Amino acid sequence: MHAYDQYVLERMALPHGPASDFVLVNLFAAPLGAPMTADAITELLGWLSKRAGLDRSVTPRMLRRAAGSNLGDAGAGLDEISVLFDHARLASSEPYLTPAPDRLRSAVEAVPSPRELGGLR
Repeated sequence: MHAYDQYVLERMALPHGPASDFVLVNLFAAPLGAPMTADAITELLGWLSKRAGLDRSVTPRMLRRAAGSNLGDAGAGLDEISVLFDHARLASSEPYLTPAPDRLRSAVEAVPSPRELGGLR
């Protein structure tokens, strides 16, 4: 997150940086302000992974998976994730709905027990 925050600060300081709605844009190579290519993002993540001393490179697919899981954990529905990820079929979004263990625990605890319903504790 620190690296992305630094990127955003640098991006906003450049004349072409704030004008784009894309997450990662070309700041120093033409076309300036255009979205980075998939290959450029993969290369950047590989470089950052090595710089961070990771055993393996972080990939764009890993980031997409994390974003989809975060959406699901935040309560986004299958239809919302499908639209955000531009999936042609709803079933393509189902892997992102694997709930976090704490959400499972909360769901179980939200159901009153028969004892509670009967006024017993």
